[in-house]
Amino acid sequence: MVELQKLDQSVDQHNQLFWNELCGTQLAKSLGVTDSSPASLKRFDDWYMGFYPYLFRHVRFEQLRGKDVLEVGLGYGTISQKIAEAGARYHGLDIAEGPVRMVEHRLRQNNLKGEAQRGSILEGPYPDESFDHVIAIGCYHHTGNLQRALDETRRILRPGGRAMVMVYNAYSYRRWLLWPRSTLCYFCWDKFGAGTPATASADERAGYDTDSSGNAAPETVFVSAGRIRKMTSQWNKCQVYRENIGAESLLARFDRGFLLTTFGPIMGLDLYCHLQK
Repeated sequence: MVELQKLDQSVDQHNQLFWNELCGTQLAKSLGVTDSSPASLKRFDDWYMGFYPYLFRHVRFEQLRGKDVLEVGLGYGTISQKIAEAGARYHGLDIAEGPVRMVEHRLRQNNLKGEAQRGSILEGPYPDESFDHVIAIGCYHHTGNLQRALDETRRILRPGGRAMVMVYNAYSYRRWLLWPRSTLCYFCWDKFGAGTPATASADERAGYDTDSSGNAAPETVFVSAGRIRKMTSQWNKCQVYRENIGAESLLARFDRGFLLTTFGPIMGLDLYCHLQK
């Protein structure tokens, strides 16, 4: 147990440094977003929600009014602002200071209620049964302890509370196409209990997340839908959906909207996990 705690702390320290640069910084630059004015952030948000249109199916903003909502992993604050605008009692948590400052800025700039703080979901700084909803998009697979992140999420949810957690799909087309050996290794472990899943290489991690200097995220795990269901067996409900498509190889020749609705639900990059306590 002590060794696991030391490992969690080490990953947290590396993540604090890496994610202090906002997730989406390179995208913002490509869009010409150079400040954090309302107009610039709206440009970023419009592109973001347009590029990931399925987010509206997984985060039902209209159902959050009057609810205590925690968002874990804040990035550029797009989802954060929309949650607060929906009338939720918003709380944000991130391992790094940069995203926390961005969300605080968005809340102040738009006269929205809510708060954000720095901390780790592995040691959730909240009492039991604090929230009605927890939303974590693209965060838990970087924590170094996915099971603990899920368990802490369940602890801080009220009975009947819901969580929406996005993690990377171990069996996506990208994994099979670019890293077939490690994907097959995971498959053998996941389906038959043979061997152990390989730790993601720097190349694999960089295939999903890099900073502006090209450095890969310090920690990334990939997980199957079946494994998520096993990890959340104590929950009352678990529904998993596959989403998202990149532009590798021949995919770049097809309309993205078409691919999102046809290929994405089969071998998409991400798993959107709807959980109920």
